[in-house]
This record gives sequence, structure tokens and C-alpha cells, in this order.
Amino acid sequence: MPRIPIKQYLEEDPSRVLVMDGGQGTEMENRGIVVASPVWSAAPFLDQEAWQHPNSRERAIVASVLRDFVAAGADVVMTITYQASFTSVTSNTGITTLQEYNALLDRIVGFCRQTVGDDKYLIGSIGAWGAHVCAEFTGDYGARPDLIDYLAYFKPQLDNFNAQPALDLIGFETIPNAHELRAILSWDESVISKPFYVALSVHDAGTLRDGTSMADVAAIVAAAAPLNKNFIGLGINCSSLSHTPAILADLHAYLPTLPMTIYPNSGEIYDPVEKVWNASPHIADWDAVVASYIRSGARIIGGCCRTTPQDIRQIADAVRAQTTASSTDTRGVSSP
Repeated sequence: MPRIPIKQYLEEDPSRVLVMDGGQGTEMENRGIVVASPVWSAAPFLDQEAWQHPNSRERAIVASVLRDFVAAGADVVMTITYQASFTSVTSNTGITTLQEYNALLDRIVGFCRQTVGDDKYLIGSIGAWGAHVCAEFTGDYGARPDLIDYLAYFKPQLDNFNAQPALDLIGFETIPNAHELRAILSWDESVISKPFYVALSVHDAGTLRDGTSMADVAAIVAAAAPLNKNFIGLGINCSSLSHTPAILADLHAYLPTLPMTIYPNSGEIYDPVEKVWNASPHIADWDAVVASYIRSGARIIGGCCRTTPQDIRQIADAVRAQTTASSTDTRGVSSP
């Protein structure tokens, strides 16, 4: 059965909420794949000959990760391409030409689509400009972030994704800088020809990593009008589980009609000295968090770093409970 275009699916029924998958890279690492690479979770795809071997260990592990997220309830799955910009790939691997680069992306996208099946939505993941200089969690893009040619950086990956029939949606992820956000929102349909969203990287204090307030983020969105008709919404990813409900509520208050996408980290805290993840005493309950997200306009909800298939199952259960309750409440209201 062919998929309903995702923009149409969400617009037809404002109560619909899709469940996204979780932390692919960290889950792959948990299962034995080395992702300590400048291209992160795309690393297993680099050796084409080994990857295509029928007994490839890496292939089996990556497939199991994606399938387990789907089995847990994910309606939407990411491609494993967050750190796979043309700049990152050609600077850190043996790939040097655009032809080789496109072949890599085709291999990843094709594998992801084949693994999750034709009935799930597939997002082409594009990491922030800051990802290739480790600045997506600082927002520090140098003295003149307004002079960076963001389009030149994104274009090779974006062109490939625009042409991929297997992709339903493009996600610009972990965007920490106001100048980068402004640039992305300025691009028309000739640059981004598929539905897309922008997910922000935010501080616990409730600002973009570069210090931009949610009020100013909303002003950037308003100033970009008329927006690309393929823009389906804004959101937050790779940020604190316990703080994102309040931050998303703040963003929603400024942009009440804009659909939101949200996929936070697990809530664990990374210890840079011991190089381990520790449980936070303030980890929130998924039921309460999901309910808050939906009140704040979330239409796609999933997980980012360290979230597992078990987390996605809890999110899916919470989404189902919330949307069922909402539907029941709506049916119970009599017409005046």
C-alpha cells in the first residue's frame, strides 16, 4: 500500500502524531559497532565490498537496530546520515568525488528503505553545519557566522536527498545558530523540493546554543515569510529530556500554529572525565513528557542520543494513549 505523502497525512487530521525512531548511533555502539569516527554512524557503510557481503556483521547489526525501532512502534525512521555531509565525508574518508559521495548516500538510503519497508516514512537526516567542526552543542560558528555559505555546505547532500524517491521528508538536525536557521528558512522550492523540518539544538536554559531566545527564533520564522511551501515545522532534538517540555511549550507559545517535531536525549548525563553516561536524578516520565509535547503542538515525537527501542515503545504507547483520549474527548462533545 503506497504511503500517503507525509505533509498531506499530517494536514488531513491535526490530531495525528507520528512516532520517530531513537538514538541510532548510540544503539549501534551498544551492539558492537565502532562509531567513533568523524562520519559517526555512517562509518559502517564506507567499505562497499565488506558491506555487500551476505554475512556482513555490521550490516546485520544496523538492520537489527532499525527493525527493533520499527517493532517498538516507530512510524518514521531516520537515515543514518547525520554526519555524512560532503565536507565531512571527503575530508575524513577515501571518498573524494561527488559521484562516489552520491553512491554512498544512495547505498545508505536504499538500505534504510529496504530494511524498514515501504509502509514507514523515511527522513533524510542532515546534520548542522556545526557538526563538522563539533559546534552543534555550542553554536559557536566563529566571528562572522553571517558570512558562512550554508547553502554551499548543504547542497551536495540536499541535492541527493531531493532526488531520492525513497525519502519522504528531510530533517535539518541539531541547528544551534540563528544565522544558520535564517539561511535554511530563506531557501525556496528550487533548493528544498521535499517536505522538511528544522530541529534546534537548545540549552537547558531555553535558548539556542548561541544564546538566541525562543522569541527571537519565532521572529526569524516570521521574517522568512513567505516560507518554502515544503516547510512542515520546527522542533528540538538532541537536548535535555527534562527541560525540553518547557522549552517546546515556550516555542509553541510564540508559534502556536506551527507543527512541532521533538526528539530529546534519554536524560542520562555524560561524564567527560570517566567517559560514561550516568543516570540523572531528574529523568522525566515518558507519559508526562509526551502529554506535554502534544499540548505544545508536537506532531512527530521520538528520541535522540541514548534512547533505545524500549524508550520508543514507551513513547508510542504514550502517543497512542494521548491521541485516543483526545479522539474520545472530541467525539464526546455535542454540537451546539
